[in-house]
Amino acid sequence: MTLKKTLAFFSAVTVSALLLGGCSLFGGNVKSAVLDYDFSEMELIQLQEPEEGRTAAVIKTSMGDITAVLYPEYAPKAVQNFVNRANEGYYNNTKIYENYEKLFVATGSSNDGTTGATDDGKLIENEYSPKLWPFKGALCAYSLTTGCFDSRYFFCNTYEEFTEEQIADLKGIQRDGEQLFPDELVNAWVEHGSLPNLSGFYTVFGQIVEGMDVLQKILDADYNTETYKPIDDIIVYSVEITEYSK
Repeated sequence: MTLKKTLAFFSAVTVSALLLGGCSLFGGNVKSAVLDYDFSEMELIQLQEPEEGRTAAVIKTSMGDITAVLYPEYAPKAVQNFVNRANEGYYNNTKIYENYEKLFVATGSSNDGTTGATDDGKLIENEYSPKLWPFKGALCAYSLTTGCFDSRYFFCNTYEEFTEEQIADLKGIQRDGEQLFPDELVNAWVEHGSLPNLSGFYTVFGQIVEGMDVLQKILDADYNTETYKPIDDIIVYSVEITEYSK
């Protein structure tokens, strides 16, 4: 399942149909991990002020710097792989290789997205948590293989507008006869921006805390409408691992 297919599918069917899966477009009966979440453990930590000293990454690009805090306690393998790749310089002078209809921008590959890297060369199984969601500015790990990731990552944007029908659909999704997504979560998606249809399909492991304007510049840059590559190269000069400070 690719990001493009997941996002494009959203425009053709309801969110509930996407989460419940069973579509051959995704290569079989693929269901979102959110169906197994214990929502009593939900905490919208991405919307909170990070604590001093939390591991963070400064992503230096030709459009400016983006700072994202990382969540190793909820996505340890994703954070460790990202940190290892950053520290070895793997991300240095790579490109933003995809801007998909201003919904997400993808990078993290030394060859324009064809492959990524891990410590042992093997893909890593996705990590999920009811504390992490694809809000605008979320940092997500992925690969082109369903359920796995490598060094490639993307930043979420948001749908420009959530229609009343979409909001009702989100609140109408049920599990065992009860509403699946709490109103608090749905309302936060709408208020803060999100790509809710990616929930439970990709590993969220970080959140932008500074440089959202830089992300917007990247999203607003012209791109090829067939390949989704930026017309003019947008370079990631480096990813520097540091500690968050207010």
